[in-house]
Amino acid sequence: MTSATKTKKQHAEVQGAQVNGAMPLYVVPQAVHSVTHREVSVRTGEGTFAFAEKTPIIEVTVDEFERAALDFPIVFVGESLQPFAVMGLEADRNQFVSAGSYRPGAYVPAYLRRYPFVFARDEGSEALILCLDHASERVGKAGDAEAMPLFDGEEPTALTRQAIQFCENYEAARARTSVLIGLLRELDLLEARQATREGADGEGATLLLEYQTIDAAKLDALDADAFQRLRSAGALPAIYAQLASQANWQVLAVTRPTA
Repeated sequence: MTSATKTKKQHAEVQGAQVNGAMPLYVVPQAVHSVTHREVSVRTGEGTFAFAEKTPIIEVTVDEFERAALDFPIVFVGESLQPFAVMGLEADRNQFVSAGSYRPGAYVPAYLRRYPFVFARDEGSEALILCLDHASERVGKAGDAEAMPLFDGEEPTALTRQAIQFCENYEAARARTSVLIGLLRELDLLEARQATREGADGEGATLLLEYQTIDAAKLDALDADAFQRLRSAGALPAIYAQLASQANWQVLAVTRPTA
């Protein structure tokens, strides 16, 4: 290994590599490299969640549905049907983050636990690149208190190897999520919904979010072969968790979804 981001999966390690793709919450993501990040460290331990306090929906993967469903509504958004945990019903407020602190006992999505690291794709090769958000308050210089360096010479430290492993696991979970979405599309199990909030003094409702959710009636109407496909794919726990999560609209105490 000649640089931090190369593993058995051959993550890109090109100095100055250009990355593509949307990365919500990441402000200044830079490709991690042993030359450019030799003097960079990251503070470990419990950090602030202030970076997410104005983001009311956070991406989740199918692996997280059962735990996340205990705290948030899980919805499918956009043409890609990417699943999100709804964590607030105002455009610039996450109800689970206050003054940088996360609500005790609530589930923390992997998307937030991964921060300030992330995988991106090199525009030239489409290879995965480990990136670090330099806008994060956790990013510092070598020698900072309670911080760990990313490199020891040209070799990645344990912190960098752990970040790569976490991001690899996350990408694998995203692949499993795509399989679930494909099944939901193919079996036509989704229905469109809207989250709205009633205006003050009887004024008209305000549209907060357009999304899709699994239709329990369509699920119940599946024939035996189609239902067995879901069972064989291991999709049923995630499906039932998503359905159960809809009760959490009431927990947000702001609005209810309407058909």
